[in-house]
Amino acid sequence: MKPSKTRVLYIGPIPPEVGGKSAGGVATHAWQLATQAAKRGYEVYVLTNAGSSFTKDSVKVISPLQRNKLLKAFYALKLLLTTNKSELGNLIFLSFKEKTSTLDRTHVLQGIMDSVRPDLIHVHSLHNTWTLSLELLQNPIPVVITDHGFWQGIRRKKDLQKIRKTASEADYIICVSNFSREQLGRYRLAPLAKKKVIHNPIDVNKIPLLDRRKVREELRLTDKKKIILFSGVWEPVKRKGLDILLKAIAVNSYLREKCKVVIVTGRDAMNYAQNVVKQKEIDNLILGPQPWDKIVRWYNAADVFVMPSRSEGFAYVYVEALLAGLPIIGFYSNVSEIEKLLGIYVGERFNASNDDEKILAEKIIKVLNTSNIERGVLRRKVIDNLSWKVKFDEFDLVYRELLGYV
Repeated sequence: MKPSKTRVLYIGPIPPEVGGKSAGGVATHAWQLATQAAKRGYEVYVLTNAGSSFTKDSVKVISPLQRNKLLKAFYALKLLLTTNKSELGNLIFLSFKEKTSTLDRTHVLQGIMDSVRPDLIHVHSLHNTWTLSLELLQNPIPVVITDHGFWQGIRRKKDLQKIRKTASEADYIICVSNFSREQLGRYRLAPLAKKKVIHNPIDVNKIPLLDRRKVREELRLTDKKKIILFSGVWEPVKRKGLDILLKAIAVNSYLREKCKVVIVTGRDAMNYAQNVVKQKEIDNLILGPQPWDKIVRWYNAADVFVMPSRSEGFAYVYVEALLAGLPIIGFYSNVSEIEKLLGIYVGERFNASNDDEKILAEKIIKVLNTSNIERGVLRRKVIDNLSWKVKFDEFDLVYRELLGYV
């Protein structure tokens, strides 16, 4: 039997709305997992970069005190003199500054470990270099690492070296998609670690199903044009395919005449998009980062969500759109996996390696003209297959397995 209060230390980002500093899907997932674990009887701690330490929703958030450079150097030097030299040699790929930072964090982590005494550590993600500090501590506690798409952050050889090192610390790697697991094999990471695919669950209460006509009135969408929604703030052009979407609308007369594109993105991409839509005469509404209630309205107002990404681990936005009854067009592997999970047509797959903007235009038109897509059915399928109520047991099983309770 599992003890009633197994202590889990999560290490990773949390979103601004709960006191963190990291916007995006990884932070959202990390916080939701922590709160779900607390609800299920775990004693939960989160080590993260926040303004201060606090407790929220029964989760104890730990934010390390900011120390001046001199103090950091002191603790780094102290550990340098006492740490196993072979372990330090394994970090040869780090710069002097990175080594100093890693050694300082090792001192911080030792204090946290002594205080929390976790039974299990769960890190988000393979890029998280706190894992290097765990290795320097020669940590005996089981470590789970969730991969959220490690290959997307590899820019230099050194990046891959870091990931290989962090992955080697894992006893168990959770992959957010089958595609993510395939990438672990391709890069030959952590061959000895156990691996399991758990698709990112979603908080179904965050996105209600609203009356589309009423929402459109509130958003002042008074014409009869179809709404194509794109939402992507991080690497919108380089990875998420905003450029491909705009080209698809530009080359297709039906889309230019019958549709309006709504783009929610970052400031730099806003400038890019404004130049394109002006030049190509595309009906548009280009918005910067939006508050969550506005995002919910756009999901409910649109006719199709299109994010033709070149690569994704498992994009939250696809599931968010479906929860609002909105069909999707996106990264082929994600859409394929979601469709298989839900057992229903959810939209179209786009493979940027093989498909061009003309093919994307055809796929958008196909979804817009598919009459048997029922919003309520899409939502129900998401709730039945990807809600936390359904999916948390898969995380619990990983934890129990590592701790020897099964």
